[in-house]
Amino acid sequence: MNRFITPAILLGLVGFLAYGLLNSDPNRDAPNALLGKAAPMFTLTDTKGTSHDLASLKGQGPIVVNFWATWCGPCHDEAPLFSKISNMPSNVKFLGVLYNDPSNTSEKFAAQYGLKYPNLNDPGSKVAMQYGIGKIPVTYIIDTQGKVTYKKEGPVMDENEFKTALRKAGGNL
Repeated sequence: MNRFITPAILLGLVGFLAYGLLNSDPNRDAPNALLGKAAPMFTLTDTKGTSHDLASLKGQGPIVVNFWATWCGPCHDEAPLFSKISNMPSNVKFLGVLYNDPSNTSEKFAAQYGLKYPNLNDPGSKVAMQYGIGKIPVTYIIDTQGKVTYKKEGPVMDENEFKTALRKAGGNL
């Protein structure tokens, strides 16, 4: 009987280790780690070459930072809601951060959906790495103090939930 126990234990241990290795993602918890903490600051240029500094927007109202790409189907799904809310009179600022996407396609996308806010190039995905982005879309809300108060992985589709999160961050919608 002992000769069966040893291989069974060994097989179980190997299976446990393999499961851990295959299901570990060092960035898995990174986006959650930002909640309640200061948002990583960045300066990026938009598709027209104008520089945008996240720190310069601090204190003016909540800031929505949306990581997206034109090739991302769910990004198309959430674009109408972002267009609607970003074009409402309010103190909320929107910034799109392009994730592995060329500028020329993003301008067409923005025009198609009426997105008038800056969409920023992120060369080498450096800002995406600071925010722990592994897949898109991901949306953050940063409050007037510069702290991350909301994170949504996947498309933002619930208008009421999103507006409530913006109000909690100091938005006057």
